[in-house]
Amino acid sequence: MSTAILNTIGSEFTIYAGSFLFLLGFSGNLITIYLFRTTRHTPITFILIILSIVNCISLIVGLLNRVLVAIVGIDPILLSPIWCKLRVYFGQTSVLICQSCACLASINCFLSTCRLIRWRRLVSLSISRQCIFILVIFWIMHGLFNPCLTKLITATGKLSTCSLTNLIASNYTAFFLRPVLVGIFPICILSVFGLLTHRNLQQLRHKRRFEQQPICKMLLLQMTAYVLGTLPYASFYAYQSITSAIRIKSTIELAQESLVLNFINIIFYMPQSSPFYIYYLSSKTFRKQIKDFLICYQQHNRIQPLVRTINEKH
Repeated sequence: MSTAILNTIGSEFTIYAGSFLFLLGFSGNLITIYLFRTTRHTPITFILIILSIVNCISLIVGLLNRVLVAIVGIDPILLSPIWCKLRVYFGQTSVLICQSCACLASINCFLSTCRLIRWRRLVSLSISRQCIFILVIFWIMHGLFNPCLTKLITATGKLSTCSLTNLIASNYTAFFLRPVLVGIFPICILSVFGLLTHRNLQQLRHKRRFEQQPICKMLLLQMTAYVLGTLPYASFYAYQSITSAIRIKSTIELAQESLVLNFINIIFYMPQSSPFYIYYLSSKTFRKQIKDFLICYQQHNRIQPLVRTINEKH
């Protein structure tokens, strides 16, 4: 199969699968934010609201950008030095904040289902706010090397490239940031605390301790989605880093890897697009909230024309 055919398949898949995933994910996250706003004063729900907000940002900067590039056929980062510096920074920072919020939510669920009171006392709105604030500031500061060290390189007769110009930063991104920070590290945290939470839920018998059970069950499914979505990403970049350091790849090999990466990128953004649908399938309470929301929306649409008619008569 030729390079052109592989590139065409990758682009078509990104356009159709990416557009579908973006529309479902973005709208789902917006609805989740709206529905959870009334219970935002509980620690875990507050984290989930922040997670949905950052999911929206990540889907716009990461997934929607890829879809538009595939449609237009021109990557804006190769035309604008400013966007070249900011695109990767915004994308990586939003993904890292998303995964940190997911990890924080899994830790909160574990603590809230612990038998020991001193562990359950650590689950509070103030502590959750402080943790999120620290994580956001940390990842914003962490990624500043990208806009500082990334440059748009143009050469006569050759395609422009947007890449890191510092070897240390480039190696850090290739060998640690992508495979470990974005991949292995959150997978380990989500897996460990997901299993511990599942064990706690199985052991709980007292009625008072079942207060957090529904939302923790929802989160367990969401954490599973994060692990399954991140695993191919981590595996691919680990493979790419190792093989790139060993030998120079042919054009057809690079095209094959690019095609695989197109599929992996869609899988990677599935956990950020799926929270609303996971909550809907796993929680009766959430389904009731959706039903009430739709009823209120329909009633509002009926009242508006009636009010307009009364105003016209007067």
